[in-house]
Amino acid sequence: MLVATRRIIYFMVWLYACSVIANESQDASSQELAGEQFMVANTLWTLLHETAHVVIDELDIPVIASEEDVADQLATIALLGHNPNFDLPDSVTQIESVIAAATAWRVEWELEQWEGAEVAYWDSHSLSIQRFYHMMCLLYGNDPDKYEAVQEQLGLPYEHVLGCVDAEYERAHRAVKWIIDTYGRQQDSAAPHGNVSVVYEKPLTDEHKKIAATINKAGIAELVAKHVEGTLAMPNDITIVFTSCFSGATAFWHSERKEIVMCYELLARFLYLYKAKQCLEMKGVTDEKIEACLARTQN
Repeated sequence: MLVATRRIIYFMVWLYACSVIANESQDASSQELAGEQFMVANTLWTLLHETAHVVIDELDIPVIASEEDVADQLATIALLGHNPNFDLPDSVTQIESVIAAATAWRVEWELEQWEGAEVAYWDSHSLSIQRFYHMMCLLYGNDPDKYEAVQEQLGLPYEHVLGCVDAEYERAHRAVKWIIDTYGRQQDSAAPHGNVSVVYEKPLTDEHKKIAATINKAGIAELVAKHVEGTLAMPNDITIVFTSCFSGATAFWHSERKEIVMCYELLARFLYLYKAKQCLEMKGVTDEKIEACLARTQN
């Protein structure tokens, strides 16, 4: 019963957030992203998360909280900033990317509950469900009037919601502004600065070939590379590498090689999470049918 109730709450939040996007675009067809769009949106957010690690490491920015939490905040604020130079043509909007990424963490948590997985309290990352709530908190803090129903649907206490605006969002927004003001690239400066390039290594499977083609066509990595080059005076050249990883579905910053590594396996995981979300959000069915749907999704 608890799992079913929680699933309904999350589904209501997802529908509400997507309805706001639909109202903004006046296009009912955008109420829910397609599978490939969901994958692109999550890839964009993850790439920005790893870029945050690059910025913290390369510019030696001190952080007094968990660096993973800080990277989550910086990635989310980068998308909520409504930067006109960071539009995503023929892909997904910035708000859609935030909601899709938050939804992916929610689905990861739901899957962990269904599978009875051990909760990794020791991990450097916050729990998946905490990452979901933190991102939704930043979304609310970005525009409290527009996303008022987020508070109601998640059942957040009024005091906590005030913190989303006055503390979480404003603090993260100031941090991003400080980084740009302090380490921003001066267009008229002759000082050297690092470039950011993108490499797509040859995929090893047909699924990964389709994924690589989709990401390449979306151009989100090139957009991030251009944005970083034009915004920050990075001390070294950086490469964004899409590759097959035998270590599993992950992404990481390799400081020695100056590479952001984006594994095709992780992008495939995003596609799986989209399908799993559909299973978890089925209404009027038994838990057994949901489990059967999840089993089919894995095959």
